[in-house]
Amino acid sequence: MKFGEVTMEKTDYLALKKILNFRKHYHDYLQKDALDMLKERLEHAKICDGSELPEGIVRLYSKVTVAKKSGKKQTFQLVLEPETVNDSSKVSVRSILGAALIGSAVGDEIRIPNTDSRIIEHVEWMGQKNNIGLSIKSL
Repeated sequence: MKFGEVTMEKTDYLALKKILNFRKHYHDYLQKDALDMLKERLEHAKICDGSELPEGIVRLYSKVTVAKKSGKKQTFQLVLEPETVNDSSKVSVRSILGAALIGSAVGDEIRIPNTDSRIIEHVEWMGQKNNIGLSIKSL
């Protein structure tokens, strides 16, 4: 890891803790695995105010570009939950990929079970979504 540990902005951390409060209600094993990974990352995260967060950290609503070792690149936005099911331009933090990315930084290698690892190439924070409170409450 570029900064030696998972690094998160405080509002992202609080939003993700709210998601984990509902974890026991999930029956989808793939999502449960992602939430278990997310829980572990939150337990070991360094929490920062937005002004103290180092540049290049993946946070909620970041636009992220990752590359596989084969050279294939993928760009998407990390969100709490995509607005549509088949939206390949967004990845949920409740997915294995999303849980592995949150709090990582440009240059970090992301390892996901049963797939090729990915390197984070670019991160651009797109700003906090206006209805983040609604998204969290609707869980």
